[in-house]
Amino acid sequence: MPAWSPEIANEFIRLAANDGRAFDQIQLQKLVYIAHGWRLAISGQPLTGDRPEAWEFGPVYRRLADALAPFGVDPVAHELSCWDPFERTAISTSNVSTLDEDERDVIVRIYHDYGKFSGPQLSNLTRRGSAPWKRVYADGAGKFRDIPHGLVRAQFVRLATKRND
Repeated sequence: MPAWSPEIANEFIRLAANDGRAFDQIQLQKLVYIAHGWRLAISGQPLTGDRPEAWEFGPVYRRLADALAPFGVDPVAHELSCWDPFERTAISTSNVSTLDEDERDVIVRIYHDYGKFSGPQLSNLTRRGSAPWKRVYADGAGKFRDIPHGLVRAQFVRLATKRND
């Protein structure tokens, strides 16, 4: 089973902490989305079991938004816990990871390629052109609707094709 979005965010939080940095909520939301998109493009497999939703300022993972809420606009100072919907209990994601080596490699690559961007820059990247967010959000008519993995994968396959041209 793919990891939950807070577990993936924790990987980014640890990488940033090792570099003496911290991300805010927007950065973490978008980094998780971008890592998920590239994982779909590379392997056809989702990185997270959560589906991104079309919120006003781009794709958002609701479970991750809930885990990040206590931080407000401040940098995220420590790893996150999340709610297990099947067990109906809070679980810590800092001690247990379900990510395999290939998934971690994608996260590390995204950290190095996209981790330098601000929240607004990352948000713009996830909403430009014919992005899945734009198609689902549809000027507000699709607010809070799931963004299907197939649309996300297609976007990142197009990006990979452009990179290789």
